Amino acid sequence: MEKAKTKKTKPERSNLVAFLMLIIVIGLFFLLIDEYQKQPLQAQVYIQAGHEGRIFGKTGSVSKYGREINWTKIVADEATRILRNAGVSVIRAPADQKRVSIVKLALSIHFDGNKKACQTGASIGFNHASDKNAARAWRRLYRQTFPFKWMPDNFSKNLKYYYNYRYTQVSDAELVLELGEITCPEQARWMKPRLKELGALVAYFAAKRVGASGVKNPIFY
Repeated sequence: MEKAKTKKTKPERSNLVAFLMLIIVIGLFFLLIDEYQKQPLQAQVYIQAGHEGRIFGKTGSVSKYGREINWTKIVADEATRILRNAGVSVIRAPADQKRVSIVKLALSIHFDGNKKACQTGASIGFNHASDKNAARAWRRLYRQTFPFKWMPDNFSKNLKYYYNYRYTQVSDAELVLELGEITCPEQARWMKPRLKELGALVAYFAAKRVGASGVKNPIFY
């Protein structure tokens, strides 16, 4: 009887050892992932699509003309495509990529929204005086195209204290680009068919800031 009992415990011990080894391997895997994610990313330009990737919480403004979370992706993807085709390295980030990025220029794409339609328009956010030169350059460029209202820089706390500033380290500037008010019918009707052109304009601006050639200033119709 004792011999039979001993034979039964061997598989049990083997299973326990295998289980413990599996736990150790899984733990090491997640430890490596955590260490990898702590390593900063590096490129010339960082482009974030505001609200992208979220399914609840702060998912962006909405109107009958579209959703901000969809519009920012179109603009960011087009800007990224054009820049990469021109040989510019780009970190293309969603809303909550909590990994430090070391770049020359960081741009976060947004569209404003308001309970009372047409209270706002295009605007720019930044958190340091060294960003002002780039902010002025974007305002000059976009004003030639955007035929509607402009708000003062950092007119809201969300612009001045934008959460993503903590994840970008820049040598030129980090800006939040509010491209217009999606809840304003006049602005939304103008922006909706021009989202890719807006992406091309962002790419043109970024290329100029990092000294890259081959990116054209788009024509708006």
